[in-house]
Amino acid sequence: MKVILLILLVAIFVGACFLQYNRKLKEKAKKCSMGAKQFHKRLQELSDPSRVFTDDEVRKLKVQYAPLLDTVNSLYDSHFISNEYLDELGLGDFIEERKLLNHIQLVNNQQHRS
Repeated sequence: MKVILLILLVAIFVGACFLQYNRKLKEKAKKCSMGAKQFHKRLQELSDPSRVFTDDEVRKLKVQYAPLLDTVNSLYDSHFISNEYLDELGLGDFIEERKLLNHIQLVNNQQHRS
């Protein structure tokens, strides 16, 4: 009987720890989503076809948002938060836009020249 009670207490403790850790990851993800929205807004400004999107601007954008990209990637690598939740926050779109940054620059500058 004591063994069953001990196992039950350990299971409750582990479950509580999991829920607490999940809550912290969700808070981190929400903060990241705000940064992702700022990135998207800045990218829209820089990739306006009425202007040239320079290599220096691309470099600065990559450097500025590198820590955010690292954090978002670590969230996607975690088994304690669902990828669907992260996608709902727009973090998957952030990764995709960041991955396509040079292509977005190329397309923008081609449109600007024409």
